[in-house]
Amino acid sequence: MAVTPSTFRIRLAALTLLVAGTAVAHEKATGVVAARMKAMEDTAAQAKALDRALKAASLNAADVRARAESIHANAHDLLAMFPPGSDQGHTYAGPEIWTQRDVFERLTRAYDVATEKLVEVARTKALPELREQFGVVRRQCLDCHEKFRAPGAERRH
Repeated sequence: MAVTPSTFRIRLAALTLLVAGTAVAHEKATGVVAARMKAMEDTAAQAKALDRALKAASLNAADVRARAESIHANAHDLLAMFPPGSDQGHTYAGPEIWTQRDVFERLTRAYDVATEKLVEVARTKALPELREQFGVVRRQCLDCHEKFRAPGAERRH
């Protein structure tokens, strides 16, 4: 389906509003909440770039490894980004993170292990295994967001 100039302008305007709204929303966050929002945004940006590279099969080994390492670093620090009391104020974290802490911790640790494996696979430069492990990591992200993101929080990641 061809995109007409008017459709393009409408999409561009919508994207501009979305980006501006996200920036304003994150300005309200402070402390550990702001830090975890930044980490989530970084993870999403790294994952999107990695996804594009895997789909295009245009792998720059050093770039892929660096993106996998960045995703893993954020995953490794994830539990510390949700301390008691950080459910107050401007946050997209659902209350279940604290009421179902054992489930959240189990999923977070499994995600950390999966991202560590992503780094290991990225070092081997094996494209089929890299695609497979990236799929595992993405599914874990989505599963956790489905269970623990606050109702009504926009789906940016």
